[in-house]
Amino acid sequence: MVEIVLTDKQYKNLPYKDTSIPRSKTYGDILGLLGGHDIQDYKFLRVGGNEVLSFPLRIKRGDVTQTFEIKLSVPKLMYPVKLGRGTYAKKTMTYLENVSWRVFWWHLKSKFEAIEYGISDEIREFMYNITYSLEDGEGNKREVVVGDEIIKNLEQLPRLSALALEEK
Repeated sequence: MVEIVLTDKQYKNLPYKDTSIPRSKTYGDILGLLGGHDIQDYKFLRVGGNEVLSFPLRIKRGDVTQTFEIKLSVPKLMYPVKLGRGTYAKKTMTYLENVSWRVFWWHLKSKFEAIEYGISDEIREFMYNITYSLEDGEGNKREVVVGDEIIKNLEQLPRLSALALEEK
């Protein structure tokens, strides 16, 4: 995820804006959240300067169990903070690290709770974060995000609909 520069209105309404919970505590809370949902294999990566949480998600439908790799980026919430007083005071872009990590924890927690309480399921909650390796036929692989590929190929959906009708 790229940096997200907050507007004044977004900053004013930002949850956890005044959090005293440090990134390290939130990191531990995230690991506890994963463990509480039986996810033991996970890793935090730094990709292009961004923190990314990666973990396998096992989804069972009937007799079939499929494992998908999930990747979620910690947002980089940024806000221009004044360096002095007055209307024309210089501003510096500030990374709201503790806030960013707390918002990420809340985002992940809400996804797991939606699944846990039957409001949603794993596919609906994590579809946009499922990554998949595609081979080009020459032994080269490239990783794609399923949600991105669906959006790029929206014109193909009518063909999928026609295939589904043929199977009936």
